[in-house]
Amino acid sequence: MKTVKSVHLTSEINSGWRSLFYRFLFWLLLFAAAEVALAQNAKLETSEGLNEAVASYDANVRQSILIASQHPSVLLQLQKSQDQTMAAFQKTIGKFRQQKQEWFYTVTRYPELMHQLATLPAKQTKEAVYKLLPNQDPDLKEAAWKLYHNEKKNLIKLDKICMSANSEFEKSVSHLNEPARDAFRKLQNRPDVLTLLTNNIVLTIKLGERYKTNPSELNNQLAMLHDKLEIQSQQEAAAFKKQMENDPKAMKELKQASNAYKNNGYYNNNPYYYPYSYWFGYPYWYPYPMWYPAMYWYYPGFYFGVGGLYGFPSFGFTYWLYNGGYYMRYPHLYRGLSEYYQTNVVTRRVITPVNRGFVNVATTHYNPTNVRVSTSSPYSYRQQGSMLRTRSSFNNSFNSNYRGAPLGINGSRGGLIGGGPIGGGFHSHGRH
Repeated sequence: MKTVKSVHLTSEINSGWRSLFYRFLFWLLLFAAAEVALAQNAKLETSEGLNEAVASYDANVRQSILIASQHPSVLLQLQKSQDQTMAAFQKTIGKFRQQKQEWFYTVTRYPELMHQLATLPAKQTKEAVYKLLPNQDPDLKEAAWKLYHNEKKNLIKLDKICMSANSEFEKSVSHLNEPARDAFRKLQNRPDVLTLLTNNIVLTIKLGERYKTNPSELNNQLAMLHDKLEIQSQQEAAAFKKQMENDPKAMKELKQASNAYKNNGYYNNNPYYYPYSYWFGYPYWYPYPMWYPAMYWYYPGFYFGVGGLYGFPSFGFTYWLYNGGYYMRYPHLYRGLSEYYQTNVVTRRVITPVNRGFVNVATTHYNPTNVRVSTSSPYSYRQQGSMLRTRSSFNNSFNSNYRGAPLGINGSRGGLIGGGPIGGGFHSHGRH
């Protein structure tokens, strides 16, 4: 009996470690994707920069990118259609206050829901509307009900714009062979990828030419680069963990800060990864290209489990900590993060997908003179920074403790600017 129990116990322990390992990989890849997306809308300078951006995606997405890159005329047609639908969208919602505009942006993340709300008979109850929702996120519930109840005509208008855009999309790809059509259809739901390719069309054309000349070689190169980025991220997460373990007080404050971030509504245990619509764009007041809002704001980027700390502070958590003024509540953690930044970023210049979001915010905090502001922005530096919000609670606490806007403001289709190239080969600058 003891032997059997021992075997069961060993099996449970191994199973637990495997679970933690896979959870760690999930968080690592999730935040690598989220932080890499910060550079997706930027104007890249070199083919190497585009290669690293493409390599950050999994093999299936990379394959769709390589196929689509051979059809630049289709990409440019999609960008033209996007410009038209975004202009029509802004004309429709531009007269409303920001909160109502945010409701419209929220609903556009769910095209099927938008169509259902637009065609739902009048005078339905809240409960009837809530039954249509793909999830019960409070922001989505509020947006869906308010717009159905008060803005039905505009929902109908936007639904028609969306259907027209989808029809134009199908027309644009109708002449392609089946693999190419499938590739574009997959990318239609990846606005970050499409804008990466169209914003860097010259580099995209070169990528397509390379793939046409030697597809196996390019696929192997991107796969190796993908693995390299993952290994670098894992190593950097391990280095961060080791440093924090050497400072128990900082580690304790990291746990406290994580709980505070969660308890203040910035973290959601059941996030939804629906991106903003490619046809309507992400909210113009965001100083970053945030196609996937949940990935930025609802995760701290790390967690504590068997074996201690896993992961790395995300962009959202770091932004909350520094620009919300909360770093003043955690002096040991603040000192530890400062030491990490000086040792690993300033001295060693180690910047990987997993720490990129932290680096962007920390650089703005420690070196505010490095921030360059685009004069094309519809708002001033401080105004647009204070407008950044995903939830009303974030906006209120952030405004009361504002210390400085995040790196990179460039209008409604802004990119990552300021501070020069920030490693990893992304070499990102704003789109002017």
